[in-house]
Amino acid sequence: MSIIDFNRIGDWLKRNQADIAIAAGFILVAIIAFGSGRLSAPQIVRNPVIIDEPDSSSSANILSNVSRPIIGAAGESASMAGAKGLFVASKNGTKYYWPWCSWAGRIKEENKVWFNSEKDAQAAGFSPGACITSEAPAGYAKP
Repeated sequence: MSIIDFNRIGDWLKRNQADIAIAAGFILVAIIAFGSGRLSAPQIVRNPVIIDEPDSSSSANILSNVSRPIIGAAGESASMAGAKGLFVASKNGTKYYWPWCSWAGRIKEENKVWFNSEKDAQAAGFSPGACITSEAPAGYAKP
């Protein structure tokens, strides 16, 4: 007598033939349904991320944007009107905002006054708008 008794296994398979066929059929139908569902799903198109080394000219542009002169008061000359800073206000208003704030987007370009710091804006007579604390960037600490 061997360790595996093939006669007993054969007898068990014959007695449970209908149940085995149902279970195998169920498994095959599930595999086919899953496969056809995967085939019919739309493909997700992912564009590859390409990281290039920055040009020396692009880094010079970044540095020139950072080191621009900043308008310190509402009445400064029009030659500085294109300068940008960290905060923006309207020369006709009393509040200063972050440049990405919805209130800053409502200010006409010719009326925008830019400040390098909150202290500069407050020294010019402006007070903080509602978005200064609610839309502040991460790590921002109010002076």
